[in-house]
Amino acid sequence: MRLKTRLRVLIPVLVNIAAAAGIVSLTACARHTANAQKYNFTAEKWQGETEDQFSQISCFFSGDSDFYTSRIRSVRGQLMTALANASFNTDEKLFADAYSSDIGTAQVRCDTSRRCEADVTAAGGDFFFFHSFDLISGAYFNEDDIMHDGAVIDRELAWELYGSDDVAGKDIYLNGVKCYISAVVSKPDDKASKRCAGDSFRAYVSYDTAMAVRSSDAQETDNTAASDNSSFPVDSYECVLPEPVNGYGKKLMKDIFEQSYKDNVRFVYNTERFTPAARKKAFRHISDSVIHDDCIKLPYWENASRIAEYKLSWMYTLRKWLCMIPTVTVLYLAYKGYRMFRNRKVFIFKRK
Repeated sequence: MRLKTRLRVLIPVLVNIAAAAGIVSLTACARHTANAQKYNFTAEKWQGETEDQFSQISCFFSGDSDFYTSRIRSVRGQLMTALANASFNTDEKLFADAYSSDIGTAQVRCDTSRRCEADVTAAGGDFFFFHSFDLISGAYFNEDDIMHDGAVIDRELAWELYGSDDVAGKDIYLNGVKCYISAVVSKPDDKASKRCAGDSFRAYVSYDTAMAVRSSDAQETDNTAASDNSSFPVDSYECVLPEPVNGYGKKLMKDIFEQSYKDNVRFVYNTERFTPAARKKAFRHISDSVIHDDCIKLPYWENASRIAEYKLSWMYTLRKWLCMIPTVTVLYLAYKGYRMFRNRKVFIFKRK
Protein backbone atom coordinates (compact mmCIF):
# COMPACT_ATOMS: atom_id res chain seq x y z
CA MET A 1 0.00 0.00 0.00
CA ARG A 2 2.77 2.38 0.92
CA LEU A 3 4.51 1.70 -2.42
CA LYS A 4 1.32 2.35 -4.34
CA THR A 5 0.81 5.60 -2.46
CA ARG A 6 4.34 6.70 -3.26
CA LEU A 7 3.89 5.85 -6.94
CA ARG A 8 0.64 7.78 -7.07
CA VAL A 9 2.55 10.83 -5.89
CA LEU A 10 5.84 10.21 -7.70
CA ILE A 11 4.45 9.59 -11.19
CA PRO A 12 2.53 12.89 -11.48
CA VAL A 13 5.56 14.73 -10.09
CA LEU A 14 7.86 13.17 -12.69
CA VAL A 15 5.36 13.83 -15.48
CA ASN A 16 5.13 17.50 -14.51
CA ILE A 17 8.91 17.81 -14.26
CA ALA A 18 9.26 16.29 -17.74
CA ALA A 19 6.57 18.64 -19.09
CA ALA A 20 8.29 21.66 -17.54
CA ALA A 21 11.64 20.58 -19.04
CA GLY A 22 9.97 20.16 -22.43
CA ILE A 23 8.38 23.61 -22.22
CA VAL A 24 11.72 25.24 -21.38
CA SER A 25 13.52 23.33 -24.15
CA LEU A 26 10.90 24.16 -26.78
CA THR A 27 10.94 27.83 -25.76
CA ALA A 28 14.73 27.97 -26.12
CA CYS A 29 14.67 26.13 -29.47
CA ALA A 30 11.90 28.36 -30.79
CA ARG A 31 13.78 31.50 -29.80
CA HIS A 32 16.95 30.24 -31.48
CA THR A 33 15.06 29.24 -34.65
CA ALA A 34 13.38 32.64 -34.93
CA ASN A 35 16.48 34.72 -34.09
CA ALA A 36 18.50 32.89 -36.76
CA GLN A 37 16.33 34.58 -39.42
CA LYS A 38 17.81 38.02 -38.73
CA TYR A 39 16.27 39.92 -41.61
CA ASN A 40 12.81 39.59 -40.05
CA PHE A 41 13.86 41.78 -37.11
CA THR A 42 14.91 44.88 -39.03
CA ALA A 43 12.07 46.89 -37.47
CA GLU A 44 13.58 46.35 -34.02
CA LYS A 45 16.98 47.46 -35.30
CA TRP A 46 15.48 50.56 -36.95
CA GLN A 47 13.54 51.42 -33.81
CA GLY A 48 16.69 51.37 -31.67
CA GLU A 49 16.11 52.88 -28.25
CA THR A 50 13.18 55.07 -29.24
CA GLU A 51 9.69 54.46 -27.93
CA ASP A 52 8.14 54.65 -31.40
CA GLN A 53 6.79 51.43 -32.88
CA PHE A 54 7.70 50.20 -36.38
CA SER A 55 6.65 47.31 -38.56
CA GLN A 56 8.42 45.44 -41.34
CA ILE A 57 6.62 44.28 -44.46
CA SER A 58 8.06 42.40 -47.45
CA CYS A 59 6.55 42.23 -50.93
CA PHE A 60 7.56 39.52 -53.40
CA PHE A 61 6.72 39.83 -57.08
CA SER A 62 6.30 37.39 -59.92
CA GLY A 63 8.11 37.77 -63.22
CA ASP A 64 4.84 38.98 -64.78
CA SER A 65 4.23 41.73 -62.25
CA ASP A 66 5.93 44.49 -64.30
CA PHE A 67 7.30 46.01 -61.11
CA TYR A 68 10.52 47.74 -62.19
CA THR A 69 13.13 49.89 -60.50
CA SER A 70 11.53 52.93 -62.12
CA ARG A 71 8.59 52.42 -59.73
CA ILE A 72 10.70 52.67 -56.57
CA ARG A 73 10.74 56.47 -56.55
CA SER A 74 6.96 56.52 -56.97
CA VAL A 75 6.45 54.04 -54.12
CA ARG A 76 8.64 56.13 -51.82
CA GLY A 77 6.65 59.23 -52.74
CA GLN A 78 3.39 57.47 -51.93
CA LEU A 79 4.77 56.36 -48.58
CA MET A 80 5.90 59.87 -47.69
CA THR A 81 2.52 61.31 -48.70
CA ALA A 82 0.66 58.75 -46.59
CA LEU A 83 2.90 59.39 -43.58
CA ALA A 84 2.50 63.15 -43.97
CA ASN A 85 -1.29 62.72 -44.05
CA ALA A 86 -0.95 60.69 -40.85
CA SER A 87 0.70 63.74 -39.20
CA PHE A 88 4.26 62.39 -39.16
CA ASN A 89 7.17 64.81 -39.41
CA THR A 90 8.40 64.25 -42.95
CA ASP A 91 11.59 66.25 -42.31
CA GLU A 92 12.95 63.11 -40.63
CA LYS A 93 13.74 59.82 -42.30
CA LEU A 94 10.63 57.91 -41.35
CA PHE A 95 11.19 54.60 -43.11
CA ALA A 96 13.86 52.35 -44.55
CA ASP A 97 13.44 50.22 -47.66
CA ALA A 98 15.38 47.75 -49.77
CA TYR A 99 14.80 45.99 -53.06
CA SER A 100 16.56 43.18 -54.85
CA SER A 101 16.51 40.95 -57.91
CA ASP A 102 18.02 37.58 -58.69
CA ILE A 103 19.86 38.03 -61.98
CA GLY A 104 21.08 34.45 -62.24
CA THR A 105 24.54 32.99 -62.65
CA ALA A 106 27.55 34.88 -63.95
CA GLN A 107 31.09 33.93 -64.87
CA VAL A 108 33.46 35.45 -62.33
CA ARG A 109 37.20 35.88 -62.67
CA CYS A 110 39.94 37.86 -60.94
CA ASP A 111 43.01 39.61 -62.33
CA THR A 112 44.73 36.24 -62.64
CA SER A 113 43.43 33.26 -64.56
CA ARG A 114 41.28 31.92 -61.73
CA ARG A 115 37.58 31.86 -62.51
CA CYS A 116 34.30 30.27 -61.40
CA GLU A 117 30.55 30.78 -61.49
CA ALA A 118 28.51 32.68 -58.88
CA ASP A 119 24.87 33.53 -58.25
CA VAL A 120 24.44 37.29 -58.54
CA THR A 121 21.85 39.43 -56.75
CA ALA A 122 21.13 43.04 -57.60
CA ALA A 123 20.65 45.03 -54.39
CA GLY A 124 19.26 48.52 -53.88
CA GLY A 125 18.15 50.81 -51.08
CA ASP A 126 19.22 49.78 -47.58
CA PHE A 127 19.66 46.14 -48.59
CA PHE A 128 22.59 45.48 -46.26
CA PHE A 129 20.74 47.07 -43.35
CA PHE A 130 17.94 44.56 -43.79
CA HIS A 131 20.29 41.66 -44.50
CA SER A 132 22.93 41.95 -41.81
CA PHE A 133 25.63 39.57 -42.96
CA ASP A 134 28.73 39.09 -40.84
CA LEU A 135 31.17 41.56 -42.38
CA ILE A 136 34.70 40.14 -42.69
CA SER A 137 36.45 42.96 -44.54
CA GLY A 138 35.65 46.13 -46.47
CA ALA A 139 32.40 48.10 -46.39
CA TYR A 140 28.99 47.81 -48.01
CA PHE A 141 28.09 49.88 -51.05
CA ASN A 142 24.87 51.93 -51.10
CA GLU A 143 22.84 53.79 -53.70
CA ASP A 144 24.26 57.17 -52.60
CA ASP A 145 27.76 56.20 -53.75
CA ILE A 146 29.11 58.25 -56.65
CA MET A 147 30.25 55.09 -58.42
CA HIS A 148 28.08 51.98 -58.46
CA ASP A 149 30.73 49.43 -59.39
CA GLY A 150 31.19 47.79 -55.98
CA ALA A 151 30.46 44.12 -55.31
CA VAL A 152 29.91 42.32 -52.02
CA ILE A 153 31.04 38.70 -52.24
CA ASP A 154 30.97 35.82 -49.82
CA ARG A 155 34.08 34.41 -48.16
CA GLU A 156 34.03 31.23 -50.23
CA LEU A 157 34.13 33.19 -53.50
CA ALA A 158 36.98 35.34 -52.18
CA TRP A 159 39.03 32.25 -51.33
CA GLU A 160 38.23 30.63 -54.67
CA LEU A 161 39.50 33.67 -56.59
CA TYR A 162 42.29 35.07 -54.43
CA GLY A 163 43.01 32.46 -51.76
CA SER A 164 42.18 34.96 -49.00
CA ASP A 165 39.20 36.77 -47.50
CA ASP A 166 41.14 40.03 -47.00
CA VAL A 167 40.59 41.17 -50.58
CA ALA A 168 38.50 44.36 -50.27
CA GLY A 169 39.48 46.77 -53.04
CA LYS A 170 40.68 44.12 -55.49
CA ASP A 171 39.09 43.75 -58.91
CA ILE A 172 36.76 41.04 -60.14
CA TYR A 173 34.97 40.61 -63.47
CA LEU A 174 31.34 39.46 -63.76
CA ASN A 175 30.66 38.31 -67.32
CA GLY A 176 33.57 40.54 -68.25
CA VAL A 177 32.21 43.60 -66.41
CA LYS A 178 34.87 45.06 -64.14
CA CYS A 179 33.95 45.66 -60.48
CA TYR A 180 35.88 46.13 -57.30
CA ILE A 181 35.31 44.06 -54.18
CA SER A 182 33.55 46.39 -51.78
CA ALA A 183 33.20 43.87 -48.95
CA VAL A 184 33.57 40.20 -48.06
CA VAL A 185 30.87 38.60 -45.93
CA SER A 186 30.13 35.27 -44.32
CA LYS A 187 27.28 33.13 -45.54
CA PRO A 188 24.35 32.69 -43.13
CA ASP A 189 25.24 29.82 -40.81
CA ASP A 190 21.80 28.62 -39.73
CA LYS A 191 20.64 25.28 -41.10
CA ALA A 192 17.58 26.62 -42.95
CA SER A 193 19.54 29.34 -44.79
CA LYS A 194 22.32 26.92 -45.72
CA ARG A 195 19.76 24.56 -47.18
CA CYS A 196 17.99 27.26 -49.19
CA ALA A 197 21.07 29.18 -50.33
CA GLY A 198 22.90 26.04 -51.41
CA ASP A 199 26.63 25.73 -52.00
CA SER A 200 26.89 28.30 -54.79
CA PHE A 201 29.23 31.27 -54.55
CA ARG A 202 27.32 34.56 -54.17
CA ALA A 203 27.88 38.17 -55.20
CA TYR A 204 25.73 41.23 -54.53
CA VAL A 205 25.99 44.20 -56.89
CA SER A 206 24.23 47.49 -57.59
CA TYR A 207 21.49 47.68 -60.22
CA ASP A 208 23.78 49.62 -62.57
CA THR A 209 26.31 46.80 -62.43
CA ALA A 210 23.53 44.22 -62.71
CA MET A 211 22.34 45.81 -65.95
CA ALA A 212 25.85 45.71 -67.37
CA VAL A 213 26.28 42.08 -66.31
CA ARG A 214 22.99 41.02 -67.87
CA SER A 215 23.53 42.94 -71.10
CA SER A 216 26.98 41.40 -71.46
CA ASP A 217 25.57 37.90 -71.22
CA ALA A 218 25.01 36.52 -74.71
CA GLN A 219 21.86 34.74 -73.57
CA GLU A 220 20.30 38.02 -72.44
CA THR A 221 21.17 40.28 -75.40
CA ASP A 222 17.67 39.97 -76.82
CA ASN A 223 15.97 40.74 -73.51
CA THR A 224 14.32 44.06 -74.30
CA ALA A 225 12.67 44.26 -70.85
CA ALA A 226 16.06 44.96 -69.34
CA SER A 227 17.28 47.46 -71.90
CA ASP A 228 18.06 50.17 -69.35
CA ASN A 229 18.27 50.71 -65.63
CA SER A 230 14.84 52.35 -65.43
CA SER A 231 13.13 49.11 -66.48
CA PHE A 232 14.96 46.51 -64.41
CA PRO A 233 12.50 44.03 -62.81
CA VAL A 234 12.37 43.84 -59.03
CA ASP A 235 11.78 40.52 -57.26
CA SER A 236 11.34 41.77 -53.71
CA TYR A 237 10.68 45.04 -51.93
CA GLU A 238 11.12 45.33 -48.15
CA CYS A 239 10.16 48.24 -45.96
CA VAL A 240 10.20 49.32 -42.30
CA LEU A 241 7.42 51.79 -41.50
CA PRO A 242 6.09 53.62 -38.43
CA GLU A 243 3.29 51.70 -36.72
CA PRO A 244 1.05 54.22 -34.87
CA VAL A 245 -1.69 51.59 -34.67
CA ASN A 246 -1.49 47.85 -35.12
CA GLY A 247 -1.62 46.84 -38.80
CA TYR A 248 -1.01 50.35 -40.18
CA GLY A 249 2.14 49.45 -42.12
CA LYS A 250 0.68 46.30 -43.65
CA LYS A 251 -2.48 48.12 -44.76
CA LEU A 252 -0.44 50.96 -46.25
CA MET A 253 1.69 48.58 -48.32
CA LYS A 254 -1.38 46.71 -49.54
CA ASP A 255 -3.02 49.98 -50.55
CA ILE A 256 0.04 50.79 -52.68
CA PHE A 257 0.66 47.40 -54.30
CA GLU A 258 -2.41 45.18 -54.14
CA GLN A 259 -4.60 47.08 -56.59
CA SER A 260 -1.89 47.36 -59.25
CA TYR A 261 -0.30 43.91 -58.94
CA LYS A 262 -3.12 41.74 -57.55
CA ASP A 263 -2.12 38.06 -57.88
CA ASN A 264 1.47 38.93 -58.84
CA VAL A 265 2.51 40.09 -55.37
CA ARG A 266 2.73 38.33 -52.03
CA PHE A 267 2.89 40.18 -48.71
CA VAL A 268 4.73 39.02 -45.61
CA TYR A 269 4.26 40.76 -42.26
CA ASN A 270 7.75 40.09 -40.90
CA THR A 271 7.22 41.83 -37.58
CA GLU A 272 4.75 39.29 -36.19
CA ARG A 273 5.38 36.22 -38.31
CA PHE A 274 7.31 34.35 -35.58
CA THR A 275 5.10 35.21 -32.62
CA PRO A 276 3.37 32.31 -30.81
CA ALA A 277 -0.06 33.76 -31.62
CA ALA A 278 0.69 33.95 -35.36
CA ARG A 279 2.21 30.48 -35.53
CA LYS A 280 -0.57 28.83 -33.51
CA LYS A 281 -3.12 30.42 -35.82
CA ALA A 282 -1.18 29.30 -38.90
CA PHE A 283 -0.94 25.73 -37.57
CA ARG A 284 -4.56 25.17 -38.64
CA HIS A 285 -3.39 25.83 -42.22
CA ILE A 286 0.11 24.39 -41.93
CA SER A 287 0.31 23.44 -45.60
CA ASP A 288 0.20 27.13 -46.58
CA SER A 289 3.61 27.55 -44.95
CA VAL A 290 5.12 24.92 -47.20
CA ILE A 291 3.29 24.92 -50.53
CA HIS A 292 2.34 27.86 -52.70
CA ASP A 293 0.74 27.50 -56.11
CA ASP A 294 1.54 30.91 -57.59
CA CYS A 295 4.39 31.87 -59.91
CA ILE A 296 6.29 33.97 -57.39
CA LYS A 297 9.90 32.89 -56.96
CA LEU A 298 11.04 33.61 -53.42
CA PRO A 299 14.65 34.52 -52.50
CA TYR A 300 16.57 32.08 -50.36
CA TRP A 301 16.24 34.18 -47.19
CA GLU A 302 12.44 34.12 -47.46
CA ASN A 303 12.41 30.36 -48.09
CA ALA A 304 14.58 29.93 -44.99
CA SER A 305 12.09 31.99 -43.00
CA ARG A 306 9.23 29.83 -44.24
CA ILE A 307 11.07 26.74 -43.00
CA ALA A 308 11.42 28.50 -39.65
CA GLU A 309 7.69 29.27 -39.67
CA TYR A 310 6.89 25.60 -40.24
CA LYS A 311 9.15 24.49 -37.39
CA LEU A 312 7.84 27.15 -35.03
CA SER A 313 4.22 26.18 -35.72
CA TRP A 314 4.96 22.66 -34.46
CA MET A 315 7.10 23.89 -31.55
CA TYR A 316 4.50 26.33 -30.23
CA THR A 317 1.67 23.81 -30.68
CA LEU A 318 3.59 21.09 -28.85
CA ARG A 319 4.49 23.58 -26.11
CA LYS A 320 0.81 24.45 -25.76
CA TRP A 321 -0.04 20.77 -25.31
CA LEU A 322 2.70 20.34 -22.73
CA CYS A 323 1.44 23.40 -20.84
CA MET A 324 -1.84 21.58 -20.35
CA ILE A 325 -0.16 19.05 -18.02
CA PRO A 326 0.92 21.49 -15.26
CA THR A 327 -2.29 23.48 -15.83
CA VAL A 328 -4.45 20.42 -15.19
CA THR A 329 -2.25 19.49 -12.23
CA VAL A 330 -2.63 22.94 -10.66
CA LEU A 331 -6.39 22.86 -11.19
CA TYR A 332 -6.59 19.39 -9.63
CA LEU A 333 -4.52 20.44 -6.62
CA ALA A 334 -6.64 23.57 -6.24
CA TYR A 335 -9.76 21.41 -6.29
CA LYS A 336 -8.30 19.01 -3.71
CA GLY A 337 -7.24 21.93 -1.54
CA TYR A 338 -10.71 23.41 -1.75
CA ARG A 339 -12.26 20.06 -0.75
CA MET A 340 -9.88 19.76 2.20
CA PHE A 341 -10.67 23.33 3.23
CA ARG A 342 -14.40 22.66 3.03
CA ASN A 343 -14.08 19.42 5.00
CA ARG A 344 -11.96 21.17 7.63
CA LYS A 345 -14.59 23.88 8.03
CA VAL A 346 -17.31 21.28 8.49
CA PHE A 347 -15.17 19.43 11.06
CA ILE A 348 -14.47 22.62 13.05
CA PHE A 349 -18.12 23.60 12.86
CA LYS A 350 -19.23 20.22 14.22
CA ARG A 351 -16.74 20.38 17.10
CA LYS A 352 -18.14 23.67 18.17
